[in-house]
Parts: sequence; structure tokens; C-alpha cells
Amino acid sequence: MLMLLELVLWWYGRGWSSAWKATAKNTKLIQQMFSLPVLLRTLFYPWKQITAVPGRSLDEKFRAMIDNLVSRTIGFFVRLLTLFAALGAIVLVFTANLIIAAAWPLVPLAIIYLIFRGVVG
Repeated sequence: MLMLLELVLWWYGRGWSSAWKATAKNTKLIQQMFSLPVLLRTLFYPWKQITAVPGRSLDEKFRAMIDNLVSRTIGFFVRLLTLFAALGAIVLVFTANLIIAAAWPLVPLAIIYLIFRGVVG
């Protein structure tokens, strides 16, 4: 009986508090996994740091400028799509954790209700 009381005290005390704290922790973890500050800082950097060095002639300089522009454009779109994916993941994880934390106190009550419905019919 004492263990049941401790479980209830933990469930509605530290357990529920941990469920709310996990929302912020998991959101921060997703943000770190996608390296959002780095993506924003390097948004207009060339893709894979591939840059063409201009030569002496005007044709070589123009070709290097076009190559660098293409590389930066590809880098921009790849990083932009990664930012959108990160935003989607953050919203999804945050929403899921909010639902879990809000439903946390109802889980034991749902178990009791479902057992009752199973017995009564």
C-alpha cells in the first residue's frame, strides 16, 4: 500500500513536473540537432564551401562569379529547406510534449476507467 501511495505522489508531483520540463528540454535538443544558429549564420555561404578562384582573363572571372553564385544559391536553398524541416520538427516535438504533459494526470484515471468498463461491459 505504501508503494502505491509513493507512486501516486511521484506521478502527480515530480513525474508531472518532469513531463513539463521535458517539453523545453526536447525542443532545445531538436534545435541543437539542427544547429539553427549555424544555419542562420551561414545561410548565404557557398554549398560545401566550393568556390571558384577567378583567373586573369575576364572570361575566367565571369565563369568564377557564375560558379560562386550557383554554389551560394544551392547552399541557400539547402539550408533554407533544412530550416523549414527544423521548424516542423520543433513544432511537432513541442506539440507532442505539450499533449503528453497535459494528459499526464489523466492516465491513471483512464486506466481505472478502462478496467471498470472492461469488467462492467
